[in-house]
Amino acid sequence: MDTDMTRPEGGAAPAVSEIVDGLNDLLQLDHDAIGAYDIAIERLEDRDHANQILGFRRDHERHIQELNELIATLGGAPKNQPHLTGPFKQALQALGAIGGDRGILTSFRTNELQVRSKYETYAARANQWPAHVKRAIDRNALDEERHYRWVADALQAMGVGMGEGPEIDAATAARERANLHGTTLDQARERIAGVAETARERLADVAERATDLAGTARERASELAGTARERASELAGTARERVTDLAGSVRGGHGDAGAAAYTAGGSTSGGNRISGLLDMEEGPLAGPMGRVRGGVGTARQGAVDATSTFEERIRSKPVQMLLAAGVAGFVVGRLLR
Repeated sequence: MDTDMTRPEGGAAPAVSEIVDGLNDLLQLDHDAIGAYDIAIERLEDRDHANQILGFRRDHERHIQELNELIATLGGAPKNQPHLTGPFKQALQALGAIGGDRGILTSFRTNELQVRSKYETYAARANQWPAHVKRAIDRNALDEERHYRWVADALQAMGVGMGEGPEIDAATAARERANLHGTTLDQARERIAGVAETARERLADVAERATDLAGTARERASELAGTARERASELAGTARERVTDLAGSVRGGHGDAGAAAYTAGGSTSGGNRISGLLDMEEGPLAGPMGRVRGGVGTARQGAVDATSTFEERIRSKPVQMLLAAGVAGFVVGRLLR
């Protein structure tokens, strides 16, 4: 149930106690009406009229139930008893029975006029009350106008009074339109609330899916980075091995050439001279071979430094260096063929 306590124009709400007091006044008014209705229903000779008033009594029972719910919702204590003037209304209704059905309906109209007038007063006052309270009072006020219109028309048919006036008809039509408008606004408000709730749920789903996708993307990126680092490390190891093998091949080539020269010289009469010439430590080739060995050592150190730099770059940029390592492996492979 709507418990908004703001005024329609957005101003401060009246005190809750004021609203509860007004609702209790109407609650006691409906109890007054039921007591008078029972007398009229019992004493009317025209049972059609009696049955009509019996239907009106059910309206008052509904009013009592709704008012009890409203008062309880606002934290008040319902007063489920007639006003102190309730017995006088019943006495008036009983006295009307002296005049037969006409007298009963005349007394009934007097009581209905009082009930209708009070509901009219509270319907105007409820413009400053919560919207759901205002709607309930307007519905009840429409019931009271309908009750009064019926008895006024019934008496007119008996030659008593002029029936319901046109000004009452206009007021009733205006109230019906206002009540319908209020119901339409409530429905629109409920629909807007439903759409807003659906939008919030969908946004929450989208946010959850985005979080899941982000987590999956991070996991895949981490896996790719790990794979790239492993591959780069393997390529770097292969490159070091091939460079080391190349350096060993260069050293081995020079050793084999020296051995062949030494063997060839040993088979001639000038073997000692050739042996001296091929002496790598003190012979005439000692200087050039020293430079060759120095060049090989420099090449080896350069390969080791290049490998270290290569590993550092792989750690900082694994994906880019993965491609570079592939190219380097290809070049080294070509050199070894």
